[in-house]
Amino acid sequence: MQFPRLFRPIVLDGIEIPNRVVMAPMGVGRYRDDENWPAPAIRYMEERARGGAGLIITQTVRVHGRLASRPGIGLHDDRFIPSHAGLVERVHSHGAKVACQLGLQGGKGGNEAPSAIYSVNYKVRPRALTSDELYELVESFIMAAGRARAAGYDAVEFHGAHSYLVGALMSPALNRRQDEWGGDFTGRMKFVREVITGIHSIHPGFPVGFKFSAHEEIPGGVDLPHGLEIARYAATLGVAWLHVSSTASTIEAGGRYASVPPLYLPRNTLMPLAAAVKDACPETPVMGTGSITVPEEAERFLAEGVCDMVALGRTLIADPFWPEKARRGDIARIIPCIRCNVCHHQLWLGQSLCCSLNPYVTREAEQELSPAARRKKVMVIGAGPAGIRCAITAARRGHSVTLCEKRRYIGGMVYPGSRPDCKADVARALDWFTAELEASTVNLKLNTEITPELVESERPDALVIAAGAEPVKLDIPGADMPHVVPAVDVMRDVTRYSGKRAVVIGGGDVGCEAACLLADQGWTVSLVEIRPRLMEENRINNVKLPMLDLLREKGVRILTGTRVNAFTEDGVEVIPPDGKQYGLPADLAAVAVGLRADTSLVRGLSLLAEEVHVIGDCAVPARIREAVEAGERVGRWI
Repeated sequence: MQFPRLFRPIVLDGIEIPNRVVMAPMGVGRYRDDENWPAPAIRYMEERARGGAGLIITQTVRVHGRLASRPGIGLHDDRFIPSHAGLVERVHSHGAKVACQLGLQGGKGGNEAPSAIYSVNYKVRPRALTSDELYELVESFIMAAGRARAAGYDAVEFHGAHSYLVGALMSPALNRRQDEWGGDFTGRMKFVREVITGIHSIHPGFPVGFKFSAHEEIPGGVDLPHGLEIARYAATLGVAWLHVSSTASTIEAGGRYASVPPLYLPRNTLMPLAAAVKDACPETPVMGTGSITVPEEAERFLAEGVCDMVALGRTLIADPFWPEKARRGDIARIIPCIRCNVCHHQLWLGQSLCCSLNPYVTREAEQELSPAARRKKVMVIGAGPAGIRCAITAARRGHSVTLCEKRRYIGGMVYPGSRPDCKADVARALDWFTAELEASTVNLKLNTEITPELVESERPDALVIAAGAEPVKLDIPGADMPHVVPAVDVMRDVTRYSGKRAVVIGGGDVGCEAACLLADQGWTVSLVEIRPRLMEENRINNVKLPMLDLLREKGVRILTGTRVNAFTEDGVEVIPPDGKQYGLPADLAAVAVGLRADTSLVRGLSLLAEEVHVIGDCAVPARIREAVEAGERVGRWI
């Protein structure tokens, strides 16, 4: 077996888990008014069990109804037990074990917390819970654990991370109490002690895992030495495992140990914390997490003793069958998590979980493909993500599919977007698209110029135009000079350009990534943006902020609120906010001011087949997510 440690069983407080792969707890954004498990959420977790995860940990369920400020899943009354039992039965049917995560939001998601203080992690200044209320909540956790056991769960995980109620009680920055629930380390750990010992006392033999933040990016919060003290203390209470996480400085921003690291940060960000906890608590099983997406890396962490299990969140969102594919050595076919954090952002928007590469997240019951009623000859123009997905899906349904691409490689805009070093996960997505095409019956034709004559010669029953987009050109003096080029062309092959000084015009995602690529190649780079801030159209802060850090680290000169007035033979003429015109010397001016749909083929080819579909950027320029969804939709429609 390629990954012997990853697929070795482990015993957690008497419960044997078939392998070391854990589905990390993460909300799915699907709820019912009665707080029972909705069918899509159950099917979502069942799919991850079917895909080979050894242990499924549910999203947080509520142990007390009074502190419910958002839609959620309940376990604060016996009436919820049948719903949870249904979930457990579905997970168990695939050989996996399942733990129910118990928690409460506290001040981070509501208006009650250990102390009535302001915090970057609170939306409002919360009311301080009384001592009697905290005793009541201890009892609520213990009773909820009993209901979880009655429902058939194999264990519970006690949620003490991310500045939610239990995490806030342990944090010296968020717990300023001077009563028995605070004042010093022992007081701050009282709630944890009362809950864990209470569950063990009233429900003996029922395993209790503990998730906690070993580091908080909050002034005066938990640092690593303090986090190790928490871990040692929890270990003395007999927890079944320690699930090591971190707390960011705001709801969305990252930190030194980002718990949901985006593509602009390295993978495996929390593994140093897991390693430190394992050293401090060698006898207690440790779960490592934090963007573990590559099987070889997961195996290495287990081999090196960094952790005993790996908890995969976004990784299993992208591909529920990550464990099974890794077990059989089919690594190239694993749908990679590109860490775009669209999934994470959707949850903060109060919407259902989604994925850029997996269009069936929380819609798993809809993913089975029906055979085509009539086998058609299908021609797809453009091998970007929309065209590729459409071609593969149509071929799987039994159609005869030809995919034509004018360039020598596939990927569309994904190809230049995969070139910067900080986009390594997108490069893995490009490899996955390639592997999927190779495993399909699609006839791929590269270096193929699309003409009406070519389409007429193919005589397709259905024609899908996914020709992509083209860069917007600036209508200013000098824009046609040879050193003025689209930034996406620079990203496609930076080695074609010579010089030392570059100016990138446009501070959106493409412009920032082009600036990083050029800086990595040794260019001195200035980045010019007419708006007051960079990446203003990107609403995902925990993606945007690391990019801004990258630009600073790479020495990119940032000029915001600055307009390009003209291109000159030796550079770029700009007008900054103070209105004083000056020149930036440049051997290369890379323009990244947006994309517009390339409709030229649409006009020329739309009458050449009985059935014609237009998808992807040549319909509306958008993200990978929208392109994949459009390709899948049309591939199923044909």
